[in-house]
Amino acid sequence: MTQAFIKKEGIAQSYLSRYLLVLENGSRLKTIDELAKDSYLSVGLMQSALKSLEALGAITIERRGRNGSFVTKIDHKLLFKFANIGNVVCAMPLPYARVYEGLASGLKAQFLEVPFYFAHMRGSDIRIECLENGIYDLAVTSRLAAEQHLSEHNVHIALALGKYSYAQEHKLIYRQGELNSILKVGVDRTSTDQKMMTEQWSAGGDYIFVDVSYHECVNKIMSHEIDAAIWNVGQGKELDQLGLTTQSLIENKNLSHDCFYKASEAVILTRKDDSQLQQLISTMIDPDALLIHQKNVIDGVIEPVY
Repeated sequence: MTQAFIKKEGIAQSYLSRYLLVLENGSRLKTIDELAKDSYLSVGLMQSALKSLEALGAITIERRGRNGSFVTKIDHKLLFKFANIGNVVCAMPLPYARVYEGLASGLKAQFLEVPFYFAHMRGSDIRIECLENGIYDLAVTSRLAAEQHLSEHNVHIALALGKYSYAQEHKLIYRQGELNSILKVGVDRTSTDQKMMTEQWSAGGDYIFVDVSYHECVNKIMSHEIDAAIWNVGQGKELDQLGLTTQSLIENKNLSHDCFYKASEAVILTRKDDSQLQQLISTMIDPDALLIHQKNVIDGVIEPVY
C-alpha cells in the first residue's frame, strides 16, 4: 500500500468521522456514492473508511437493502479520536472562586478521553469574542451575558446548567451603616453581568460609576475608593469581619429578579455552525454529574483538577 493511499484513507476516515459525529442512533446514512461525492474522494476509499470505523467499534450499522443503511450504535468519544479535530479549548472565567474551579474541574472530568484545555480570562464579552473568532472552541458565561449575543452573533447555547451553577446570589456590598451615603459605585465594564445588574439597581439614582476589576471590588470598598458594588457574595469572604454588609437584590420588590437569576446560571457556548461540538457536548456531558462534581469542589470534598 502506498503512502499516498494511506494518507488519503486517513482523510476519508477523518471526513467520515466528522460526518458521523453529528448523527444519533437510528439515523439513516448517506450512500457511499453520496459520501464520496461530498468529500471529493473515491467510493473505494469511503467504503474502506466505513469498514475500518465499524471494525474499531466506533459505529454499528444495520443494512436494510433498498431502504438504506442505518446507524444503530455510535461511540462519539471514539469517533472524536478519528475526526482529526484536535484539541478542544474552553474559555473560562478566572478561577478566583470555588464555583468556577468546580465547574472547570467537572468539565475536565467529563472530557477525560478528549484533549481538553482551558483559557482563563476576565470578561464574558472577551470570551465570546474569542469564541466567535475561532480562537477557542467553547466559552463559559452566565445565561445573562450569553443572551445579549444570541440574536446578532455566531454563538449558540449548547448546554445550560441551572440557577447558581455560575455564581451564588449577587448582592449589593457596602460598608456597614453607610447604605444611605452610597455615591461611588464600582463597575467592571468587561463584565456584562455586573454592568446590567448595576444599571437595573441604580436606575433613577444619582451615582458616580468607577471602573474597577470585578475581583477587586471588596478591596476597593474597604479602601474607600468606592462605596459599593454588586458582587457574588458566596465566595468565602467573611464580610462582617471586614466591616462590610450586603443588601439582597432578589428580595428587592422594585427590581426584576429575572436578570439576577440569569446572572447566576452557567451556560456552555459554541459557534452556531459547530454542530460537531454541540453533538459531542450533548453526548459526553452528564449535567447532573457535572453539578455534583462542582458542589463537591465548593464544599471541599474533593480538590479541583483542571
